[in-house]
Amino acid sequence: MDEKMRIAVVGCGAIGRVHARAVSGLDGARLVAVSDVRPETAATFAGEFACKAYSDYAEMLERERPDIACVCTPSGTRLDICRTAAQYGVNLLVEKPLDIELSRAQSIIQICEDAGVKLGCVFQLRFMPTFQRLKEAVVDGRIGMPILGNAYTICYRSQEYYDSGSWRGTLHQDGGGALMNQGIHSVDLLRWIMGDVKSVFARTANLSHDIEVEDTVTATVEFESAAMGTIQATTSVYYGISKRLEVFGTDGTAIIEDETPLKWQFREPTEGNQPTPADGNCHKRMNPTSNLVEDVWAHQQQIADMIGAIREDRRPAIPGTEGYKAVELVLAIYESARTGQRVTLPLAGVEG
Repeated sequence: MDEKMRIAVVGCGAIGRVHARAVSGLDGARLVAVSDVRPETAATFAGEFACKAYSDYAEMLERERPDIACVCTPSGTRLDICRTAAQYGVNLLVEKPLDIELSRAQSIIQICEDAGVKLGCVFQLRFMPTFQRLKEAVVDGRIGMPILGNAYTICYRSQEYYDSGSWRGTLHQDGGGALMNQGIHSVDLLRWIMGDVKSVFARTANLSHDIEVEDTVTATVEFESAAMGTIQATTSVYYGISKRLEVFGTDGTAIIEDETPLKWQFREPTEGNQPTPADGNCHKRMNPTSNLVEDVWAHQQQIADMIGAIREDRRPAIPGTEGYKAVELVLAIYESARTGQRVTLPLAGVEG
């Protein structure tokens, strides 16, 4: 194994570029190759990042045998890529969602276990200092008994955004809309901080876009701890707040908007655990109509963790099983909206 971890990127779209930039900024990593089904896109991408270009991911994985493959293709296309990578002993860091169907997400997990390769799912916001301090406050009991947990993804995506990719806004490849694509980060944060979910009741609607899936969703949540909460997501509001997380307990309140703490108040404050606005400045918006981010700091932290997991032979901080649970919660919300009934977790026999 090289002193620097050899990394390849599968999929040269917007999120693939984030991964490439993140790898390029890490001392312990080297981007060796990229692949995309559009040869000209792969070639341009490779020229920018000084690596090899492929139009066939299988050929790239066989020839290059990277230590890690970052899978950045559309959400419903990843199972075969992961199977091929595992066959060649390549560790995998898969963008959210792990997949859009539970059976395929479980297959990815099983394939990696059988092959003895590491599997991580990208939820880079867990590495943001503000959210880590909130997690610590809950685990340490400083917030008391968690009572309410709310997650909001209130953002804007134009019709042009959805039209820019044939997979966007489709059931077959996107798997859902505002919740599965944009809101799943907030879904993951809420479940990570508040604990597993017992049941959901939800409504979804397509209010302002010409797409197959929802652009607006609201759900009430009951956690295993007996705490309650809500999840809301939309891509129809100009220009939104991107994301907001609220946690209320018997001994404290935390409200975080776009990684910036708005309220952080505890019955018994502890020095050194107080987040500051600077903790949320690792990301910067590209423009107000997309809410996409241009800074790659959090992705770098997750890729660095993946490198550490390989070198130290441990599980990644966010293993594939966490990706599975996020998809399961999203699909439970969709199932409740479809049936008009409360849905309990874990799910059985429900697919996207």
